[in-house]
Amino acid sequence: MIMAVVAIDPTFVASARAELRGLLLGGERSVHMAKESPRRRKQVLDTLARSGHLSAVVLRYRRSLGVDHVAGRRILLEAAVATVIDMSASSWTLDDVPPSQRGRDRNIIGHALSRAKPAIPVVFDHRPSRDEPLLWAADALAWATGIGGDWRRRAETILTVVDIGP
Repeated sequence: MIMAVVAIDPTFVASARAELRGLLLGGERSVHMAKESPRRRKQVLDTLARSGHLSAVVLRYRRSLGVDHVAGRRILLEAAVATVIDMSASSWTLDDVPPSQRGRDRNIIGHALSRAKPAIPVVFDHRPSRDEPLLWAADALAWATGIGGDWRRRAETILTVVDIGP
């Protein structure tokens, strides 16, 4: 399982969103790497890598026998909360999920934040990826990490990969 946490200085959020929206083709509402051509994948990753204002931590967790998807997501979310705090983020947007998962996410994140007591309060929410272009960056960087090879190398200047142990 993979989860990407993308950080960007708040002063560059609007320009980063605009640059990512500029990658949309006619009729597209979002960029999703699994659906893009190799040429477009290169374009997206190269745009992210040269942005200069964006960094990402991709968390990888290999589920062991007996750990289901729900438990694996909990482990990744708890690690993501620590990452968000380490990045001194004040807001965090997650890709939208079905209502039952959204409720579990909110409980997991809320508990992890209350235990960690970050110096900077963190506001978080789920949004559809079509509404938040920075989620496309998280998708692209998670995809590149998962597929590896040259795809991952294209983003290595902005990417840190952390393996979460069982």
